[in-house]
Amino acid sequence: MDEAIKTHKEATFGWVLAIQEIVAAWRAWLGRLARKQAAEATRTASRRPMAPR
Repeated sequence: MDEAIKTHKEATFGWVLAIQEIVAAWRAWLGRLARKQAAEATRTASRRPMAPR
């Protein structure tokens, strides 16, 4: 019985680590996407002439 509980805990811990890695990769991807979009917005805004006041 103890061995089954130990194996279950190890397997569960493995899944938790895998999910944490997936979440970290997803957040990193979102961060890169946000930086890319911000850079594109800055480039687009710098090409537009200023509106007269």
